Formats: sequence, C-alpha cells, structure tokens
Amino acid sequence: MTNSLQATVGPRDFARFYLPLVATSYLLTATNPLLAAALARTSDPATALAGYGVAFALIGVIYAPLLVVQQVAAARLLSVGDLAPVRRFTIAIGLLFSGIAALVAFTPVGVFIFEEIVGVHDAILDEALSAMTALWPVPALTGVRALHQGRLVAGHRTSPIAFATGARASVLAVVAFSLTTTPVGAWLGGIAFTAGLAAEALFVTFAEAPTPTVPEHTERESEGEDRLLSFSGPLMVNVVLWWTTPLIINSVLARTPEPDCSIAAFTVVEAVAWFLTAPVGQLQHASLALVDSRKAHERVRVYAGGLAVSVTLFLGILAIPSIREAILWTGFRLDPSLLEPAGLAFPVAALYPALYGHRQYYQGLFVRVGCTGLVGRGAVLRIVVILAAAPLLLGPMGANGARLGVTLAIVGLLAEAVFLEVMARVRVLSCLDDIAQVEVAR
Repeated sequence: MTNSLQATVGPRDFARFYLPLVATSYLLTATNPLLAAALARTSDPATALAGYGVAFALIGVIYAPLLVVQQVAAARLLSVGDLAPVRRFTIAIGLLFSGIAALVAFTPVGVFIFEEIVGVHDAILDEALSAMTALWPVPALTGVRALHQGRLVAGHRTSPIAFATGARASVLAVVAFSLTTTPVGAWLGGIAFTAGLAAEALFVTFAEAPTPTVPEHTERESEGEDRLLSFSGPLMVNVVLWWTTPLIINSVLARTPEPDCSIAAFTVVEAVAWFLTAPVGQLQHASLALVDSRKAHERVRVYAGGLAVSVTLFLGILAIPSIREAILWTGFRLDPSLLEPAGLAFPVAALYPALYGHRQYYQGLFVRVGCTGLVGRGAVLRIVVILAAAPLLLGPMGANGARLGVTLAIVGLLAEAVFLEVMARVRVLSCLDDIAQVEVAR
C-alpha cells in the first residue's frame, strides 16, 4: 500500500473534484454584481449603493456565526444521526440574531450604530436604515438554509444545494431589476437579497436526503460532541471577522472627504472583483478532502496555486484601463464621479485571487489536521493589521476612497497569508505526517 491514496491525485482528479465547486461559487458571488448593477440604475445610484453597502456589511456580521451550522449539522448527523439539538440551537440563535437586526432596522439603535460607530450620516444613513427594514429576516433564513445544507451534505445529496443556489440568484435578479424604475433606493437591494435567500432556504428545506447510518451512540462519542464545540469556535470567530472586514473598511471610508462616492465606488469594485475571484473561493474543500499527507499537500498546492495565479493574471488583464472602464460602464452605468475612482482601485483588487486563494487553501488544511485555533488567530491578525493601517493610509489615500478600501483589504490578507504560511511550516506539516501514518496502519 502507498503512503497515501491521495498522493496519487492528478490534474484531472483535481479538476473533476473542483469544477462543480467553481460553479457553485460563481452562483454565490453573482449576488453582489447583480445587486450593484440594479442599484446603479436607480435615481440616486451613489447614495443607494453606499447605503446598501453599509447595511449589508452590518447584516453580514450579524448572520455570520450561523454559516458554520452547515458543518455542525453534517458532523452531528454523521457521528450521532440526531439533528434535533442542532435544529433547536439554530432556530433559537437565528431568531435572536434576526431580532437584533430588527432592532437596528426599526429602533434608534440603528441610528446610533450607523452614525456613531460606522460614521455615516444624512442620505446614506437613511438608505442604510431603509435596506435594513428588508434585511432583518436574513439571519433566521441563513440558519435554516445552513441547517438543511448540512443535512443534504451528510446524506450525500449536493445537487439540490447547487439547484437552490441557482434559484436564489434567479429570484434575486428578477426582484432587483423589476424595482429599478421605482424610487426605493437601497431598499431594492435588501428586498431582493432577502427574497433570493428565502427561495434558497425553501428549496433545501424540502429537498429529501437519507439519514446516515451511524454506530450506536457511546460515551466516547459524547466526548466527541464536546470536542466539536471547541473545534467549531475558532471557525465561528473566523467567519464573523471576515464579515466584519467590509464594515470596518466602510467605517474608514465614511471619514474620507467624499464618503458617498468612496463607499459607492468601493462597493462596485468589491462586487466585480470578488465575483471574478470566485474560482478560488472553494479551495478550502480541496485541501480538506484531497490532502492526507505531505506529498499530497505538495501536489494539490501546485494545482491550487496554479489556479490562483491564473485568476490573478486574468484580473490583471481586466484591469487594463480601456477594459475595466468598459466593464464598469457596461455593467453598472457608473457616472464619471464613480467610474474614475472605481477604475483606479481595480488594479489593486487584481491581487485578491492570489491572496484569497492562499488563505482558503491553508484554512482548509488547518481544519484537516484539527488546528482550527490557528485559523481564528490568523483572522484576528488580519483585522488588527487593517485597523493599524487605516489611520496611516487615510491621509495620503483618502482622496480615492475606493483604492484606500481595496488597499486595506489587501494589506490584511497579506498579513494573514504570511501567518498561515509560517504556521503551516512550523506545525501543520508534521501533523500531515501523523495522518499519513494512520492511513498506512489501516
């Protein structure tokens, strides 16, 4: 027997495993460009884009902890076969977080958060609050979706998940573009996103999947459940901090000379750049599923790195002035006040695939060997670096808020990449050797 069955994985095996994930990732990341394109066609696009960008950044922080329910639900079903405790937890936390979002939307709490913490005022504040009146159910819907996605994963039925994601994108697009002729502003983005998410949650809820057959529950497995809580905690921190990043950057941009244009242009660049970065967004699954030895790591890392470099080069080509302006104008009909700053920020955003792909691959690797604490520490380091760099860059780069925002994101990702690379060499590779020895013993 070879040291590792996965060590023989070749380019075709990697492509066969990863291409469906690329399709799913594109469907997920299509949300932001679709909404940005619709908001850019409203009567006051800069204010609508800025208001929705701020509101969505906040709702992302609120619902982020519920994203890990998918992993928790799948693990519970596969180990114990009982989803009831996870279902009760999800419902309770989902309703609690939607209640918090409702407080932001319908009480003075929202005014305080957006004015005093985020730093937006006047028209942008009004648009952000308007968007929140439609976004407040998102945490509960996210919990329901994640719960049933985990159930489907455990039952080895992933096709309904992809179908539901496509349904979400379709519903979102229909609702958003049907409202562009009405004077609803950022509320358009909120109601379209919520409607799409509700459709996705509905599809996965009623999709059938077999319950996995599991061994009789033992005392040792009960200890494993306790271990699952400590295992998942750093991952929840990581997700929350990831979704906190746009809110922090928007808070910095709210302090630039022209906050509405800064936030609006940054929102557009982020939507386009992250959509184009989608091919590397699922690399954590590649390292998690395909790497079980040092040799497998070396081979899969080459494939993942080649993909990340290819996508980075593609974004570099799209960052050529004539091409990027055509994309931004054709897709978003940006007026000159937004087109120029967005265009100047686009070349910096071309670095996203390389850094984000590195992050995703190594985070999956760390989860594979059980070092989730390092994932959480890397996320904390990224936020600390962004907060430290913001006051240093605000003065010299404040005139172009979009470029400032993208630069802050790049600086944080770079710091996290260095940390993950060092920790992988110091701690993770030796753990891969232990995994390989277990495989040989089997």
